[in-house]
Amino acid sequence: MRNLVGAFAILGAMLFIGISDGFSQDIHIPLSKKSSPKNLERNLLIGDNLSYVQSVGESLAGVEGNLKQTVKFMTNPSLKGRAAGSEGEKAVADYIYNELEKAGVTMLSPKGGEDFYIAQQDTLHSRNIIGIIEGYDPTVNNEYVVIAANMDNIGVNKLMVNGQEQLQIFPGANSNASGCAALLEIAKEAQKEKYMFRRSVIVAFFGGEDVNTYGSWYFLNRAFSDVQNIDAMMNLDMLGTPNANGDVYAYLGDGNVEMKAIVNYISKRPLSIVPVFSPVDFVPSSHRNFYAKGVPVLLLSTGKGNDYHTVKDTPDKLDYTNIARTGEFAYSVMYMLANIQERLNVKKESDQTAGVASERVYTQNEVDEKATFLHGDEVQFLTRWVYQYLKYPQSAIDDGIQGVVMVSFTVDTEGRVKDVKVDKGVSEELDAEAVKVVSVSPKWKPGKLAGEKVNVKISLPVEFKLSTHSTFKLKK
Repeated sequence: MRNLVGAFAILGAMLFIGISDGFSQDIHIPLSKKSSPKNLERNLLIGDNLSYVQSVGESLAGVEGNLKQTVKFMTNPSLKGRAAGSEGEKAVADYIYNELEKAGVTMLSPKGGEDFYIAQQDTLHSRNIIGIIEGYDPTVNNEYVVIAANMDNIGVNKLMVNGQEQLQIFPGANSNASGCAALLEIAKEAQKEKYMFRRSVIVAFFGGEDVNTYGSWYFLNRAFSDVQNIDAMMNLDMLGTPNANGDVYAYLGDGNVEMKAIVNYISKRPLSIVPVFSPVDFVPSSHRNFYAKGVPVLLLSTGKGNDYHTVKDTPDKLDYTNIARTGEFAYSVMYMLANIQERLNVKKESDQTAGVASERVYTQNEVDEKATFLHGDEVQFLTRWVYQYLKYPQSAIDDGIQGVVMVSFTVDTEGRVKDVKVDKGVSEELDAEAVKVVSVSPKWKPGKLAGEKVNVKISLPVEFKLSTHSTFKLKK
């Protein structure tokens, strides 16, 4: 076995991450020559794939009792809504770790989770639980399919009732105990069938996701060293409350055409559910950090529902049959992704119409509505993102190098940060760190001109100053 733990390089036990306060119309697109990769069926190695995933689906359909058990544990009032960094979140992390370990899954994170610090009003720490089912094919088992769900919820709210303090607990049954429960059963089944996967499958339970998706950000930018070898990512977030039509939605991030074709291919077999493609990214969850890295993604979700982030999001409200059915479908997609002959291309649907929309880039002074970050301007971006994540390179500290790096970038019409470059640098290591932190920014609110979203160029100074009272946290 390769040294997989080496790929999951832990860059220290303590990392401070700045936290901010928070941060359809259904379209079903059939399989067609336009949207499918060429000869998709020929890209599938194993003969009767549909028969195999059908049998797995039957296995997963019988896990409703396990799903209920996991959801019941995660929503126990004693966990107080399992907010990021809380003892409740830690208890859930321990539960999931033990269940994965008991099932035989190889763990990449240590017992208790991969710990990272969060700087909020009070310093707290969250954790990720990461396991792997290693692929059998030595030619591609250093490539990865990631399937993920987030463990945390929003915790509690303190109320004064008749002069006495009371806790209002947000159970988070659908958000996202439902996704964790499904992922846990998928991981168990995949471990049983581990010799059926060419590529390696990473199962990731992220912490700190309800505070700006920092668990997945940490995994991609600080913990996992083989990001370039992640072929695809699937996110399970809120699976328990389908609408009146029983719909489960599929969202494709930036619209990878091959991922869409695989979803449609699996939909050809008899299924309990067939996801409906949605153009709306209605869940601010971990998939966003993956497609920001260019990784093809698939979000499966029933949507927020009426009880999202309320005290009414309780276990009795969930449709466990639907969770099992969605788990079946997710397993099928995961299996196909792990066994296709060639890794997915990064081609997106938008590529097919490239050049149609205007590529003109405006300045902030030229638009009617400026591009904004967390409802604020560039200063907000510096204080609540850049200086929270920035790490002063040790080599620059040793050499006494400091100064201001002038960085420019474009916020496109989708709110993505792109074309990051240094207009005026200080040193190679400081320049690179400034570009790195800006490049992984969450989405902005795009600028507008005459009511239409436009590309906006922004320039800002990133200051590196050697001081015992630095405005950013240094990784120890």
